[in-house]
Amino acid sequence: MPPSGEPFDSELGRLFDLSLDAFCIAGFDGYLKLVNPAFARILGYTEEELLARPFIENVHPDDVDAAQAVLADLADGKDILGFQCRQVCADGSVRWFEWNTSPQPEAGVVYGVARDVTDRRIVADELGALRRVATLVAEGVQPQDLFAVVAEEVALFMHVPFVNVARYENDGGATHCASVSPDGPAVEVGTRWSLEGDSVLRRVRDTAEPARMDDYSKVEGEIGHAVRRIGVASTVGSPIVVAGGVWGVMLVSSPEQLPDDTAGRLADFTELMATALANAESREALQKLAGEQAALRRMATLVAQGVRPAELFSAVSDEVAELFGTDAAAVVRFDDAERALVFVGVSKSERRTIPVGTRWDLTEERFASARVHRTGRPARMDERDWTSLPSTPGKVGRELGLISTVAAPIIVEGHAWGAMSVSSSATLLPHDTEERLQKFTELVATAIANADSRSELAASRRRIVTASDEARRRIERDLHDGTQQRLVSLQLAVRAAEAQVEPEQPDLQGELSRVATGLADAVEEVREISRGIHPAILSEGGLGPALRTLARRSSIPVELEVAHEARAPEPIEVAAYFVASEALANATKHAQASKVEVSLAQENGGLLLFIRDDGVGGADPARGSGLVGLNDRVEALGGSVTVSSRPGEGTQVAAELPLEPDVEPEV
Repeated sequence: MPPSGEPFDSELGRLFDLSLDAFCIAGFDGYLKLVNPAFARILGYTEEELLARPFIENVHPDDVDAAQAVLADLADGKDILGFQCRQVCADGSVRWFEWNTSPQPEAGVVYGVARDVTDRRIVADELGALRRVATLVAEGVQPQDLFAVVAEEVALFMHVPFVNVARYENDGGATHCASVSPDGPAVEVGTRWSLEGDSVLRRVRDTAEPARMDDYSKVEGEIGHAVRRIGVASTVGSPIVVAGGVWGVMLVSSPEQLPDDTAGRLADFTELMATALANAESREALQKLAGEQAALRRMATLVAQGVRPAELFSAVSDEVAELFGTDAAAVVRFDDAERALVFVGVSKSERRTIPVGTRWDLTEERFASARVHRTGRPARMDERDWTSLPSTPGKVGRELGLISTVAAPIIVEGHAWGAMSVSSSATLLPHDTEERLQKFTELVATAIANADSRSELAASRRRIVTASDEARRRIERDLHDGTQQRLVSLQLAVRAAEAQVEPEQPDLQGELSRVATGLADAVEEVREISRGIHPAILSEGGLGPALRTLARRSSIPVELEVAHEARAPEPIEVAAYFVASEALANATKHAQASKVEVSLAQENGGLLLFIRDDGVGGADPARGSGLVGLNDRVEALGGSVTVSSRPGEGTQVAAELPLEPDVEPEV
C-alpha cells in the first residue's frame, strides 16, 4: 500500500515483487513501511518481521554511525547514491547492500533500492588482500615476516578468528611460523607439534591435499586438546607446496562450521606463500652458491700455489665450517697400519678440543669417517648419543653438542686416503651437504696428489744433489790422495835425480829442473781443480773459512761480512759455497766491477747469502751464468736464489737456504 493511501499500480507492483534487488519505502520515524519479497528473502526475515522493528537494528553495529549520517542527509532532502553498509541477516550472517535512496520530505518517506553486493565485496577484499601479499612477495619480503601478514589478511577477509601457518620438519613434526587469534597469537612462533593422532596438520602432510575437520570431540593428542581449549569447532587446511613437496600448511579455524569453499579461497594465498618461499630459497641458494664458489676459488688458489698440505687442511676446514654455519669441520687421514683416524686439519674454533694429530679408532663404526673408510662413499650420523662412544670422542661430542655429522671421502689415486667431515648441533640437510662437501674433497685430493708429486720430485732432486756431492768428494779425495800425491812423489824424485847430476852435464840438470817445475805447477793445478770440485776447507772449517778463502783468491777486492759462524748441514754449506763461488766468478769475468760485497747472516731460521758488485749490471741468469744449475740445487734443499741486475746498477745475487734441508711432511 503506498504511503499516500492511493492504490499501488498493478504493473509497478508486479515489478516491485519480481525484482531481485531489495526495494523498500521507509518512514522518517525509523520503520520500514513497505518491502518487496527480495528484501525479506536476502535477509532471511518475513516481511512482517522487517516492518515490525526499527530498520537501524538490521544494520551491522560497525556501520550504524555511517547509516545515521546518511539518514540525516536524507532528512535534509538529499539523494544518496552508492552508499554501502552491512545488513545483519536473521541467521547472524552479514550481507553487503549498496543503496540508492531518494527522500520525499513532504510525504515523510524515503524510497530506497539496495543491491546485494556481498559477493563483489568478498572478491574485492580477497583481491585486495592478494595484491598486498603479492606486492610483498615481489619486494622480496622474508618468509618469516610474510607469514604473519598473510595470516592477518586471511583472518580479515574470511572473517575467521584463528589463522595459523606451520612448517613440516624432517623429524615428522611441525613448527608454528605465524598465528592470529582475537586475543593475540594463540600459539607462539616456534612451537613444535607432534603429528601423532588425527589432525588437519597430519592429513595435509600425508595427502598433500586440502583437508578439513568439523568435529574435534574425539581427537586425541596435544593438537586435539589445544583445539578444544580455545573453542575451535571447524578447521580447514591448505598445503603450501614448494618445488613439488609439501613445505607446510595454512590453517583457518572457527567456533562455527566453515563454508565449503574455504579451501579453495585459501589456495590463492598458499600459492603466493609458496612463491615467496621458492624465491627466498632461490636467493638463499644463489647466495650459498656464491659463497661456495668463492670458498672453492680460495682453496683452488692455495692448491695452485702449492701450499703445504698441513696449511691447506686447516684452511679448508675453516672454509667448510663457515660455509655450513657450524664450528666443527675437519680433515682426517686413514692410518690403516695403526687402524686410526688421524686429524690432520681442524677448524680453528675446535683446535683446542681436537688438536691436529689426534687419533681415533678407525674401526669404530659410529664415526661417520669410519664408515667412509669401510664403504668409500659419503656417510652421515644423525641424532648421535655420545655417551655410548669411547671416552675421548664421547667427551668431545658432548662438549660441542654435536648431533649431526656428514663425511665425504678424499680419493687419491683411486683409494680413500681420508675424509672431510662437518658436524653441527642441528641436523644437516640431507643430500645437499654430501654433494657440497665432495667439491672440497676433490680439491684436497688434488692438493695431496700434488704434494706427493712435489715430495717425490724433491726427494729425487735431493738424491741427485747428494749423489753429486758424494761424487765430488770422491773425485777430490782421489785427486788429493792419488794423482796429487803421485805428482808430488814424481817431483821429489826428479829433484833428487837433479841433485845427483854431475856439474859437467848442465843440459841434463836443466831438463830435470824444468820437469820438476812442471810437476810443481801440475800439483798446483790439481789442487785448484780439487778446490773447485769440493773444497777441503769447506769440509774441515765450515762455510765462514771457505768464503774467506774465496775472498782472498778473488782478483776483485771483496768486502766480506760473516755474521753466522755456526756450522750448518753439509748440503746447505756446499750449496751456499758454490753460489758464492759462481757469483764471484761471474763478477770477475763479466761485471767490470771495482769491488764485491759478500755477506752471510741468519734470519727467520735460515741462512741469507748476498753477493753484490758495482759493475755494469744487465746480467741474464738464464744465459749461461751457471746459476741456473745452482738454483736447482738450492731449491732441492727448500731454498731459493734470486738475481737482480739492472743495467748500470751492478748485480745482486741473494740465496735463502734453510738451516736444515727441506723435507716434505707426510700427507
